[in-house]
Amino acid sequence: MPAYNASKYIRQAINSVIQQTYSEWELIIVDDGSIDSTSEIVKEYLFVDKRISYFYQENSKQGKARNLAISKAKGDYLAFLDSDDLWLPRKLEEQLQQIKDKKVDLVFSDSYIIRDAYESKKNIRMNIPNGVFYAKDDLNSFLEVNKIPILTVLVKKEKVVDVGGFSEVLDIQNVEDYHLWLKLLMTNCAFYSSGNVLAEYRIHNHAATANDKQALDKIPAAFFDLLQQYPSYKSQIRQELKIKFKLLYKRNLFTKHELSIWIKKNTLYFSKTQLSYLYLFLNFLLPTKVTKRILIYLLNA
Repeated sequence: MPAYNASKYIRQAINSVIQQTYSEWELIIVDDGSIDSTSEIVKEYLFVDKRISYFYQENSKQGKARNLAISKAKGDYLAFLDSDDLWLPRKLEEQLQQIKDKKVDLVFSDSYIIRDAYESKKNIRMNIPNGVFYAKDDLNSFLEVNKIPILTVLVKKEKVVDVGGFSEVLDIQNVEDYHLWLKLLMTNCAFYSSGNVLAEYRIHNHAATANDKQALDKIPAAFFDLLQQYPSYKSQIRQELKIKFKLLYKRNLFTKHELSIWIKKNTLYFSKTQLSYLYLFLNFLLPTKVTKRILIYLLNA
């Protein structure tokens, strides 16, 4: 559990772990440089339940916090719970059985959505369907969109360690979980999804991804990193990366300076840096909406 200034919700999150019907868990909380009362709240629980441990790091974002926790974990499986989300009581028990029965490396499930501090809207679900997924058959659909709510995941620890854990690259934070799922698929891991609701995902103004357009602006950096690591999937990643750039240009209003930054990234990610000066010159001469159209239809054609 990474936690940053989480005092408002972290008690509920911790209690949802303590209330699990499966009891042989350890909860590793990494305080990512909080300046509120997060540490005091967590330290209260250290005296109540010996299965809970606490570590502190200077603010370094989620990827590093998650990796620190993984390095301390003693078990064979990993599950992830952000400090503002909740697990339902049978979450771990059901998923441990699923991962064994389905003979897969990772399982995930449906989740309710909480839209305020205390009340779950039980009629609002993420609508995760049942299914089994393999890289050779299903990678393209996962490249299109992140299908996996991190708070619902249970995964074999050895598989996560084998691919290097979560990325700590700053440009990939807020999509570091999506980046990891894709790495696992590209190394031939199998996933199983359940339509059973096993968690509650909280939406609020201070959440890491609350206002970042589903982290669309972070996905190109994540895909570019995957291009370097998994060249055998180059054509699939490049094709979807073009689509992500098109969406980014369509959905965002840019100043000329902001657009110039994206032009440099866009040309770098497609090994067309020799063209960057041309598009930067066009951006200097033309209105940004015109330059964006040119980028959509020429650079990302």
